[in-house]
Amino acid sequence: MSVKIEKLKGWRRDEEKKMSRELDSYVLSEGLQSSDEVAIRNDFFAALNLSEFKITAIGRRNLECDE
Repeated sequence: MSVKIEKLKGWRRDEEKKMSRELDSYVLSEGLQSSDEVAIRNDFFAALNLSEFKITAIGRRNLECDE
């Protein structure tokens, strides 16, 4: 029974993601928001806040970033 629940949750999540992408596409095509505004709105759903994410080191080696 838990397998059916997992499949249903996966299907529902796929539908939510599809609807979100469609909304983003519509908002951009109508000029209601800029791509930056859409990205900021979607940061809420991302595992990492990519608009503020910055790699400064890998392991113990610091990276020098040009800004």
